[in-house]
Amino acid sequence: MVRTSWSLRTGGFAAAAAKVIALSASFASASQDHEIVIENFDDPVHVWTTMNDPVMGGKSSSAIAIEDGIAKFDGEVAIVPFLNAPGFIQMLTRGGGSGPYPDLSACTSLKMNLTATEEYSGYRVSFGNVHLPEGRHAYGYKADFDAPVGEYGDVVIPFTDFSSKWDEATGDQIVSCDDDAKYCPDVNTLKDMKTFAIWGEGVEGDLHLRVKSISAVGCSSGEGPPSPFHLGVDMLGATREGAGEGIANASKGNETRAKGKGLLGSPFMLLGGIVAFAAFLSFVIEKRSRRNSYAEVLGAAFASETV
Repeated sequence: MVRTSWSLRTGGFAAAAAKVIALSASFASASQDHEIVIENFDDPVHVWTTMNDPVMGGKSSSAIAIEDGIAKFDGEVAIVPFLNAPGFIQMLTRGGGSGPYPDLSACTSLKMNLTATEEYSGYRVSFGNVHLPEGRHAYGYKADFDAPVGEYGDVVIPFTDFSSKWDEATGDQIVSCDDDAKYCPDVNTLKDMKTFAIWGEGVEGDLHLRVKSISAVGCSSGEGPPSPFHLGVDMLGATREGAGEGIANASKGNETRAKGKGLLGSPFMLLGGIVAFAAFLSFVIEKRSRRNSYAEVLGAAFASETV
């Protein structure tokens, strides 16, 4: 009877938790369907120019022209003699003469509407000016992308695909955001990108890119739970802090007050935590009703782990 009672109780709590999760997901889906324009080349607000590897002794070249609502980026990525490897070209905009960047901190992904006239496998996109202490020339968060050839299409890149830890010589990511959350785009950068660039890098060849617009998608309307991007980054960070540290912080009761945000900052996650705590409390009461001490419960748990 005890096992049946416990099963019924845990089943009830599991059902409640499932409803909370489903409600949170539904609310998130409904509130995170907005798009924020970064640049529309029908009426551009930023000043666009090019930068190429001759600044570091290379031989690549490129040009950009904005005509009929389209940014036309043409160039050649050539071998850098002293590296004996392909260099880079980029179309970019940055602070100064450019207009302000919108706040994208409630968004999940970058979207570019573009096409290429021929295949090229070295496209990358970057934003921000974050600089790692161990870096020299690498600034910002960067990700790869493939351009549709022959017709315009939307290229959507989750912000979790961007990383600040990338190779300065090749542009390749060294450590991804998924592998280490400290290299994910930070909130301050998403609030103001400061600079934005589309690259041809690390692959020798010609490229001819046509860009109509750049925007952010999956943006929250300002209501409901945090965006999946920030929730995911918080979860990555929390996981890497370790279970022991998490328990210690919880016992002190100061993690939520100190941070004031993160996983416990969402009312949905807090409610989920309450449900989990209630299940645990019911478990303890059940054990006490059977006159089992806490030490016996721990002993049984460790015994089951070692079997």
